[in-house]
Amino acid sequence: MTPLFSFRRRNESTTPALASPTGLAPVLLAPPPGDQVHTPDQAVTALLNQLSTYLNPSGAGLPDAGVSTVSVAERTLGLGNRRGNEQAAGFAILSLKGGRIEAVVRFQLWAGDPLGADAVVADLQGRLLAARTELWDLGFLVITQLDTSLAENIPSLSAWRKTTDFKVLYEYRYRDLDGAESLIARIPIHVDPEESPSPARETTTVRDQIVRWDEQGAEALSVAGQRHRQVRIRGLAALAYLPPGFSSAEVRVARLLRDNPAPPTSFANWADFVDAVTDPSSPERHGEITFADLDAFFAEFAPAGDPIPLGDWDEDGVTDEYRPLMLAFSRPLILGGSNEMLRISYDDSAFSAPAVVYLRIGARPLA
Repeated sequence: MTPLFSFRRRNESTTPALASPTGLAPVLLAPPPGDQVHTPDQAVTALLNQLSTYLNPSGAGLPDAGVSTVSVAERTLGLGNRRGNEQAAGFAILSLKGGRIEAVVRFQLWAGDPLGADAVVADLQGRLLAARTELWDLGFLVITQLDTSLAENIPSLSAWRKTTDFKVLYEYRYRDLDGAESLIARIPIHVDPEESPSPARETTTVRDQIVRWDEQGAEALSVAGQRHRQVRIRGLAALAYLPPGFSSAEVRVARLLRDNPAPPTSFANWADFVDAVTDPSSPERHGEITFADLDAFFAEFAPAGDPIPLGDWDEDGVTDEYRPLMLAFSRPLILGGSNEMLRISYDDSAFSAPAVVYLRIGARPLA
């Protein structure tokens, strides 16, 4: 047996049609709802639907051509069917999953005479071979020709039937939130000297360059330079869920000298501010810009993909849709020492209503 083709990768694809076998001739009908395959049974349906698109009509008075499975086995993909993680605006929140299906599929073709049955089988084989790239993109890693029957006369249908079998290895992929309701922005670590909960408990909070703002708190996001190493900031990223009608306070972005008690230089627009604080030869080290609200702040950002469904923070029974946003700096903002810092603050201790913003400082180029 020689594979018609074999591949090692594929792109994401939509699910085509829904198979509906009727008697000897499976008939393929309308596409199913949804655009992703998550389970092996959905994958079997998807691969049959995709292969069915390579069938030509049988002709007037003949049964419909069809394709069905002879055998099916599930195969693993990656480690436990996990392929890795996908980021949205730099936030690693999506698990990449998938699976593989090894199956033998049978095409059933019809014609008015034996020579016609031979011709339609040869035509199908040629079209599958010509569509190798398209099938690869759909997830068919291997298609191997197996047996082809002799033409069989079906007197009751006044037709000749011929079947041809292929062994296929089909891979499906999808993205999953793993039921996450939120992101981890900080991890409190409690140390009890005697027994839990001790009155003398000490708490340390571990965090990355990320904060979460909501109606429970809106702590400033700050990053400082280091004594012996420059800190380069390439931009900002955010995931924002701001329900309609949400009203926010001012947002302030400041590059500061910690030992300078004077008010920072105020800038009227973002372009002038970022140009000044990222100047490679003579940067503004003590300047700030204030936005009227979060909408004005995020107006400087660019969308970074489709909205991410994540939890139901406002408990309205509808999954919240977070906007991934990025604001890349054309030049890095360089903090040259421990006296220098970048600070992004919300002009209140918390939001006034249920809403959530994750804000992150990008130390590497944003993409």
